[in-house]
Amino acid sequence: MENFVNKKLDEVINCIINSDDYKKCILLKEKMVKSEDITSLVNSIKKLQKQYVNTHDDDKLLEVKKLEKELNEIPLYVSYMEHLERVNQMINYVKDELNDYFYHVLND
Repeated sequence: MENFVNKKLDEVINCIINSDDYKKCILLKEKMVKSEDITSLVNSIKKLQKQYVNTHDDDKLLEVKKLEKELNEIPLYVSYMEHLERVNQMINYVKDELNDYFYHVLND
């Protein structure tokens, strides 16, 4: 039984991994790592977010929002986020279906 379940889970995982959206995410992520603009913006945002969490300084939050706006104007990043959203939707769909299945098995 366990082997059967693992096989079916592997099929679901492979379905996601072999999707065009997942493949595109991997490709775009590799390109983003090579982009100094994106890397710099992401690192600056992370640094400012940490500072904001520690200080609750509203100026830090405004700066984060400003940098996020810049980041969301870079087509490469926007495309990556769109594909990532679709991959996450697939993962959430599987998770929700499994939760629903187990709920009904255990409560009916």
